[in-house]
Amino acid sequence: MEKSIDFVVDAYLLEDLPNFYLNHTSPIGKLPYPDAETSGEDDDDEEVEDGTTNPAAGDGDGEDRLSALPDILCQHIVSFLPSTDARRTAFLSRRWRFMWCACPSFTFDERDFHGRPPPLLQWYRSRQNFIRFVDESLDFRRRFFNDLTVDKFKISMRFVDEVAPRLHSWIAFALERNVKELSIVAEMKDLIAIAEFFHPFRVPYTLPQSVFTAKSIQCLELVFCDLASAAAAAVQLPRLKNLDLINVHVTDSIFASILSASPLLEKINLSLVCGLERIHISCHNLKMLVIFKCSPLEEITVKSPNIESFLFRGKRHNPDKIDISSCRKLKFLWLQRASNLTDDILEKTALHNPNLEIMILSHCSGLRNAVVNSPNLWMFVLFKCKHLASAKIEAPTLRAFEYSGHMITFPSMISSPQMDAIIHMDGPEICSRWFHRLKQMCSRFDHCRTLWIRCEHETDLIIPHELRKRLLPQLKCLGELKIHVRRGGAVKNLAQLEDGVRWIFPGLKNLYVEADGSTHHFRYDGGEGPRGDLVGPTWRKCRDFIKQERDRF
Repeated sequence: MEKSIDFVVDAYLLEDLPNFYLNHTSPIGKLPYPDAETSGEDDDDEEVEDGTTNPAAGDGDGEDRLSALPDILCQHIVSFLPSTDARRTAFLSRRWRFMWCACPSFTFDERDFHGRPPPLLQWYRSRQNFIRFVDESLDFRRRFFNDLTVDKFKISMRFVDEVAPRLHSWIAFALERNVKELSIVAEMKDLIAIAEFFHPFRVPYTLPQSVFTAKSIQCLELVFCDLASAAAAAVQLPRLKNLDLINVHVTDSIFASILSASPLLEKINLSLVCGLERIHISCHNLKMLVIFKCSPLEEITVKSPNIESFLFRGKRHNPDKIDISSCRKLKFLWLQRASNLTDDILEKTALHNPNLEIMILSHCSGLRNAVVNSPNLWMFVLFKCKHLASAKIEAPTLRAFEYSGHMITFPSMISSPQMDAIIHMDGPEICSRWFHRLKQMCSRFDHCRTLWIRCEHETDLIIPHELRKRLLPQLKCLGELKIHVRRGGAVKNLAQLEDGVRWIFPGLKNLYVEADGSTHHFRYDGGEGPRGDLVGPTWRKCRDFIKQERDRF
């Protein structure tokens, strides 16, 4: 992802727990916590081993709310903690001593046992500690709560051949307890640079066949795994809804078998997958499809009738043939390096998907004269389409538009009067033709609520006096303009820049000039006071939304 569209907003939503947990007790009743003789530890409920007061107990003046929670809610709370932190809750009290191993979720990450970076001589010891910790945790579960199911099981570690039997046994533990969410991350990258010198190549982990016949799995995430040796005819994943394959090796036949054996699939994420050449997807329930830099991918055909989000990024100089002509319910479309995207395909895609709300086109070299007619589109981004000459946009609900690249023409721009537009201009050769095209482009955004122009140098926007009569009429509707100068340090000719911009837009009420980390605000008749954030509320909403979509895959 290029830096200029690498959105930086982090949005993580934390939903409130359902009231069900607060009003009902655990369906398994009182957990059979082991006594002191079984566990080999003392039964002091109010003090931990070091003699300090238990924070879970009341202080005598208030109510002990933590101990009053039902078991199922306590397990739910602990399930959000990493396994190492979850185990530390055993020191709260006797009731909490084995609460961590009754949780429905297990997350084991080898990086929690290493320093950053770990010393070479301590790496082997920390790995053994990690393996021992996982073995003991699963052994506690077998001894005391073997009848409970496991909803989520995630294991993340650097893979070497010696740990393959352990990985097999840990996966078998989860499958035997009808796991719903399974995540296997067998990292190939060494955790320390010096280890890469001795081990420059890692063989990917070969996933056991039992994973492909687990009828309880609903979410499956595989990272750095080899799926090519799986038996295609034996794949049975009837409840699978989310499939994430990242840095895996899989063949066309295996992937086709997974799709045909998973009728409930709603989300597919293929990132850096090796071995796929042709992808044909027709899952009826599919809502979201992500394809990111897979090789040697040549053809993608999507015929899922209910798909709403499609995100694709191809590899440089790799001609990918994408067919989404059968899609009719797209709401989110992101195409990057889609070399076969032509003007005709783009126009038909917009017409066939009237519910389209967000469209991002990046490095699509096949576009020449783009035409977008979409009644519900509210965000549109055109980024570095090097052969693009013009863009005709008819979207009455469009409220966020961004363009980056060389100067192009906009024959038509029908949008919402509340639209915020951002224009990133490449460095031009200053001449009279440049200023004529600049004024012509700005005329299409004269009715925006806010226009943000990002240019290379301040001279790009300083119109010479001898050319101004030839560039009449002026643009008098724009009320707020923001200028960002990327190079040259501080603005040296601020007065000339203001004069040139004010000549183009005499109706301005607020002008912001940002360069070298400082912002100059010019307020005219009817203008508002300075604002701390130059990004409008519409763009903040857009970037929040896009970041959330990116976080999902």
